[in-house]
Amino acid sequence: MAAITKDKIIDVADELFSKDGVREVSIDDICRKLCISKKTFYQFYSQKEDLVGDVVTKHVDLHRRQFEKMSEGKGSAEVLMAVFDNICRKREKGSGSSKRLAQEIRKYYPDTFLQHTAERNRTIHDFLADCLRKGIEDGLVRKDVDVDGTLLLIRLMHIGMVDYFEGEVPVMGKKLPVKSVTSSFEDIVVNSILSRKGMEEYSRLREEKLNKAKN
Repeated sequence: MAAITKDKIIDVADELFSKDGVREVSIDDICRKLCISKKTFYQFYSQKEDLVGDVVTKHVDLHRRQFEKMSEGKGSAEVLMAVFDNICRKREKGSGSSKRLAQEIRKYYPDTFLQHTAERNRTIHDFLADCLRKGIEDGLVRKDVDVDGTLLLIRLMHIGMVDYFEGEVPVMGKKLPVKSVTSSFEDIVVNSILSRKGMEEYSRLREEKLNKAKN
């Protein structure tokens, strides 16, 4: 049997938490899945909450790697398009087990959840801030854009959009489909921050993507 590592414990805990729920999964369950004793488990973690924190950190690191991959070798307009495509895919698929995991951590481990939220928001902010500043240098983003203020407003709009789909805000009239709302969100953001050159590039990239999807 391979030696037990901290990463292995985190991966198994993440799998069980996502499947059965954070509260329902005990240290005994994790040890059974790993075929280890609780004594071995306690060599790595003194309590379950510390393990929950590392599972959260794993997801934050995953977000960071996704953002890095998304931006590698791409200009600001292309990165923004990838971000909105990612948002749309997530809303259409639904959040599933990851949403349940976040909800349970928020309920049963509020301090860990707040730390996770802060780290995740910082990761997203830093990624987008770098994207916008690079875009200003490249002439794709308006020079007069207030990066921090703009990102705060984008975040608030995104939170409102998520709350709308999750039923957290009253619906006036017929509920709009995901594609309609996410497309409007995209239009507002890109038209607010991109320069004329940036809009031309964004439109070109979007048209290329649509043509590729048709073929």
